[in-house]
Amino acid sequence: MSSVLNAEPGVSRAPDEEPWLHELTVSEAAEIDKAFATLLASGKSDFAAGEADFPLPRVGPKLRRILRSMEDEPGFALVRGIPVAGKSEDEVRRLYWGLGIYLGVPLIQNNSNSHMVDIRDEGRAGRLRVHSSNQHIGFHIDSTDIVGLLCRRAAAHGGTSLVVSAEAVRREISWVYPDLLPALYEPLPFADVASADEHHPDFFLCPVFGRHEGRTTTRFYLRRILRSQDNPAAPRLTDRQRRAVEAVEEIAARPDLVTAMEFQPGDLQLINNHLVLHGRTRFDSEEADTGRHLLRMWWSVPSSRPLPPEFEAAWGTREPGTLRGAALRWQLHGEFGEFQRRQADEFGVVIPA
Repeated sequence: MSSVLNAEPGVSRAPDEEPWLHELTVSEAAEIDKAFATLLASGKSDFAAGEADFPLPRVGPKLRRILRSMEDEPGFALVRGIPVAGKSEDEVRRLYWGLGIYLGVPLIQNNSNSHMVDIRDEGRAGRLRVHSSNQHIGFHIDSTDIVGLLCRRAAAHGGTSLVVSAEAVRREISWVYPDLLPALYEPLPFADVASADEHHPDFFLCPVFGRHEGRTTTRFYLRRILRSQDNPAAPRLTDRQRRAVEAVEEIAARPDLVTAMEFQPGDLQLINNHLVLHGRTRFDSEEADTGRHLLRMWWSVPSSRPLPPEFEAAWGTREPGTLRGAALRWQLHGEFGEFQRRQADEFGVVIPA
């Protein structure tokens, strides 16, 4: 198991020990602060701002290089040292938005039209989503090419982020449970998080694993596979399929496969959801204004991969470099939609017809 346990910047480590860890220098953090001051001085709203309003001549290209590298293993990165200290919640949100200008086309993530979602304990755990609680969250992907989690405050105890290679999980299942692996290539029902009523969710069909152009692609969330059964129209899971998806959760948590990260304030975790599963451990609940607080953004990116044909129903399109994920009906509306279109044009991301 590889882990980041609150290492201080500058602590020596082998160059390949944590290739996914990118620690910002003092000057790079200062560049972000200067860009933030420029954004505030511009008087522009977030949706009207562009790169010129949040200038990052060194950090911007660095973020894009990191993002492009995530199409291959390990498929995730941790950027450490984003300057959040001393900033209010609203200021951190605006700073994060400015960084996101360099990463891709942001997506609306829910029926409430949220483009930046709070991950903190608000005492609420839904049937399909539990990020507004302090509960353990099992291994899953988010419905987007790239998910970013910016840590504003870390938990006093718990809340460890867990990431694991989907290909490593697939390979291990082929050795440990070879009889179950074929079930993971079958179309399985997933409860649709875009459903209007999470107690009677819509569903779509998608396998857990697929292969295309020599690459493994994944779609997994045990909770939503099981919740699909709340819809009587969804195909019934067979005993073999249930055992297979439970095996994914079991294998993904193995200490020799998983990477554990203890977030620090100013950590930005980026994950490619097509090849990495992630989850978290339970954390101690604290007061809302002092407890663990992450901010989540989703992006479509030009470097995204083509998907296997059987994944199209889950993503809306399997074509690479397209606006996809979440729910297309949530996207491209109003001022935010205009910003999405400008970003798509800037990055060369295709908007499906």
